[in-house]
Order: sequence, then C-alpha cells, then structure tokens
Amino acid sequence: MENRLHFRERCLGLLKNNGPQTLLDLAAALKLTVEGARFQIRRLEAEGLVRSEAQPSGRGRPQQFWSLTQLGESRFPDTHASLTVRLMEVMKETLGEQAVSQVISVDGDHSTRRYLQALEGITDPVTRITRFAAIRSTEGYMAQFIQDDLSYIFVENHCPINVAAHANPAICCAEFKTLKAVVGEEIPVNRIEYIVAGNRRCAYRVHL
Repeated sequence: MENRLHFRERCLGLLKNNGPQTLLDLAAALKLTVEGARFQIRRLEAEGLVRSEAQPSGRGRPQQFWSLTQLGESRFPDTHASLTVRLMEVMKETLGEQAVSQVISVDGDHSTRRYLQALEGITDPVTRITRFAAIRSTEGYMAQFIQDDLSYIFVENHCPINVAAHANPAICCAEFKTLKAVVGEEIPVNRIEYIVAGNRRCAYRVHL
C-alpha cells in the first residue's frame, strides 16, 4: 500500500509539473519498467485521476500521452478558495467592483514589497528569478525558472488561488505586476500560457 501511495503522489506531481507524458517518460522518471508503469497508471486511470490521449507522432502510430483529469487537478489544494470568493462577492455587493479591485491592487503591492525584501541584494536576474520561483513554490505555486532555445520561461504549474482568480481577473493582473517588479521593469515579460484561459499552467516568457 505504501509503495502504491508513493507512486501515486510522484506520478501526479510529475504530470502536474511536466504536463502530458508518455508511458516511457513515466517509466523512466519513476524508475519502473514499462509494464510496471502501465499497471500503476491504469490504477490511477480507474480512480479517475488521469486520462490518456492519442497524439500524432511523425509518420508512425500516434502516441498515447497521459495527463491529469479535473479530479487529478483537485488533488492540488486551492487555498481558502470558497472563502476568498465569498468575501469578494460580499465586498462587491456592499462596496462595488472598484473597491474590490482597489483592495486586490493594494494586497498585490504588499506582496510585491515582501518579495523584493526577500530578494534584496540579488542583482543577477537569473539568480533573482530562480530564487523567486523557489519562494513561490513554498507557497504552493510549483514554480520553475527554465531556459529554452529562445530565452527563459517563468512557470507556475499550480495556482493555489485558481478559484479566486477565475472569479476576479484583477488578481491575475496584480500577480503579473508583481512578477514584472521582481524581474525588473526594463526586462520584457509576456504571458504565453494562462490557467484561467484553459491552459494547464501559467507561463511567462522572460527576455533576458
């Protein structure tokens, strides 16, 4: 039972961090045989936590990629989601939309100052954003700062305030403003993936 639970959490975490994976990918990452990985992933599928989808692969047969279902996504917590949304709705009804946006903006400014204080003295942008990603990960965002062929990407594989962000897009605007302040206003940043728009993660291209 312990091994099964260990596999479950590692597999769900892998799919959350890296997106859809083939059976071979999962077997290699989890240090299992392909048959062992297949047996375990089928169990997760039976529980409704993962699903597979065939995707074209060159001239060969389509490959099966495994990803999280909505139930699987729900295994990653959404911090105080229902309470936050309810409070925002009450504020909107009593104080108006503008007041809610103002509160979100002020809260975002407080968060920005907190991050800037934690990063004080770190001037190298790569080191700075890598450290910021580590801080965000401790807050549940499963953040990464990675380099690809074009430049760098700041990724948040999970949004612990997802429900609240769907309820009020001003939250995402405040989050983006914070990222810009951390990266540096002189460095171009643009969003390339967005959970609220239906993507599996939020990702930002950082042009260093």
